[in-house]
Amino acid sequence: MDVLECIKSRRSVRKFSDKKLEYDTIKNIIDAAVCAPTAQMREPWGFLVIQDKEELKAISDVAKEGIKKEIDTLPHFKKYEDWFNDPEYNVFYGSENLVVVYGDSDAHWYKEDCCCVADNIMLLANNEGIGTCWIGFSEIILDTPELKEKYNIPQNYKPVASLIMGYMDRTPKPPRRKEALMFSK
Repeated sequence: MDVLECIKSRRSVRKFSDKKLEYDTIKNIIDAAVCAPTAQMREPWGFLVIQDKEELKAISDVAKEGIKKEIDTLPHFKKYEDWFNDPEYNVFYGSENLVVVYGDSDAHWYKEDCCCVADNIMLLANNEGIGTCWIGFSEIILDTPELKEKYNIPQNYKPVASLIMGYMDRTPKPPRRKEALMFSK
């Protein structure tokens, strides 16, 4: 698929087929994604790959509890409060594949660099028929000392992008997009 088609056809996918996504496929996508632009050639990214549906469900449950405890300080999550109280709701939508892009917070532009690499991951995955969805609800749990210790993530690395992945069950239809807002003199 050409670049323009890949960009225009990428969608957030939350439901996947039963086809197993191999670790080597994810690793190959990450290996290509790190060709992303990076300020001062710092390449401040690191990656956590989890391929276990039950483990992701357990992480989701902890994330929901953390969000519920902090809901008054998270006004952007308030409208989803019913979701967090639903024992069946899984912030990872039942996916068995998660890639977390962490950034070395000692690098000034780590967020920008890691967003570039995350976008590359999503586009490269789309090119291979693999759906992705950026999961913002997991940010609380992914920065805890307990999780970082469990996965040997240095404390100065901060989660930037949490991406569920899997082979697409179907190709989602494109949403309507607003026309680009252009500013000029």
